[in-house]
Amino acid sequence: MTHRLTWTDFPDPLRARLEELLGGAVVSTQSCRGGFSSSSAEILRSQAGRRLFVKAVRERDNPGSMALNRSEAAALATIPASAPVSPLVAAFDHEDWFVLVTEVAPGVLPAEPWTATQLNRVLAALDELQAAATPCPVPGLRSVAESLGPDMLGFDRVAEDPPTDLDPWIAERLDELREAARRGIGALDGDTLCHADVRADNILLTTEGEVSLVDWAWASRGSRIADALQLLASVPDPDGTLRVNDRVDAVLDRHGLPRQVGTDVLTGILAFFVDAARLPHAPSLPLIGDHRRRMRDSLFAVVRERW
Repeated sequence: MTHRLTWTDFPDPLRARLEELLGGAVVSTQSCRGGFSSSSAEILRSQAGRRLFVKAVRERDNPGSMALNRSEAAALATIPASAPVSPLVAAFDHEDWFVLVTEVAPGVLPAEPWTATQLNRVLAALDELQAAATPCPVPGLRSVAESLGPDMLGFDRVAEDPPTDLDPWIAERLDELREAARRGIGALDGDTLCHADVRADNILLTTEGEVSLVDWAWASRGSRIADALQLLASVPDPDGTLRVNDRVDAVLDRHGLPRQVGTDVLTGILAFFVDAARLPHAPSLPLIGDHRRRMRDSLFAVVRERW
């Protein structure tokens, strides 16, 4: 498993600084599930009863995690309170650590496998977000096409260096799939605030029906359909009970877009996983390889049905 840093890994001066924010000594910690980073992801509770969520990491633990935490802090500092996001409390460097502190988001992760009810709730929340956050209220964000576009060119890299286990269906259509992925990148451009990393472990649900999105490191400006299609691309549906492709079409219909747009975007996301699934094992991210292979296989079935 990924070894996440925890409260016990922090030096005493950093613990003292966090206890100042909490208004008292830490009496309990709760590590949060999900994700692939070695950064801490803990809820700290003080003797005064205050709870805060803390991410902390050093460059030597994982340079990529530190960069993502810095990006998230910059985004949270400007995302309006109307978005389903936990407010930023503090972000600071402490010696070789970077520390991000937010209020604790309410709720729990969605059930896995997904239920239709939970999926409907999250899709409705994403519709509400795009309606409230168009035009994008956060200045200076990259476009989704810029942030995700290079990943979605995975079929170009596959064509240059085909893996030995490339599925024959993909091999026979590789040029068409490459063209579709490029159209998908273009379809993600727009002027809506997008989370751009929507998947189960970045979502919290309450029993009252509230939805919160966490981990805003990839916050971008893009199409109104971008987050919803990214979410649906991440939902395994091996027996078809969630009707993922029908939900993709419903998203496109609501926005008056051709259904081919959904095929193109999902093809681009599939391209990333087909390419990334054959990358060497990363010791600092030990779970990522299995995740990418599962996503490749799940999404392949969806794209093949749409094709």
